[in-house]
Amino acid sequence: GGLWKTTDNGTTWNTNTDLLPNLGVSGIAIDPINPDTMYLATGDRDGGDTYSIGVLKSTDGGTSWKPTGLTLQPTNYARLTGIVIHPNQTQHLVVSSRSGIYRTTNGGTSWTLVSNQNTNDMEFKPGDPNTVYASGNNFRVSTNGGATFTQITAGLPSTGFQRGAI
Repeated sequence: GGLWKTTDNGTTWNTNTDLLPNLGVSGIAIDPINPDTMYLATGDRDGGDTYSIGVLKSTDGGTSWKPTGLTLQPTNYARLTGIVIHPNQTQHLVVSSRSGIYRTTNGGTSWTLVSNQNTNDMEFKPGDPNTVYASGNNFRVSTNGGATFTQITAGLPSTGFQRGAI
């Protein structure tokens, strides 16, 4: 579990997350402009043994980690399932979870629950980061950078999604 890092093209790997209260990692986002800034969505996405403690942030390339404004307790039984970072506005992140989608526009200081639908996976549309696709028990799209989501039904089954992925 945890986050492992290599600096020699995969010959050796090291971790600095062994002392975190939770070793489950369900998503990693690295700031494309400042790669020393990294985010971890914690918890085990698919397993039932490690619940989330929220989103952690590192500003030193993963040497140390601090909680963000999305802080959870394992007794919340929450499962974060992924995290994506806007390619140009890197203070803007979106986190998927079994209980919905959270969004921040200030680098994780505060988060807003923008959807309460089970979400397994999300991606920004290549070339158009105002568009975010989300999948879980249905397929959704946001055209305002993840502030709101609308279900897409045309051409897709209206029921039967279990753990949709993108």
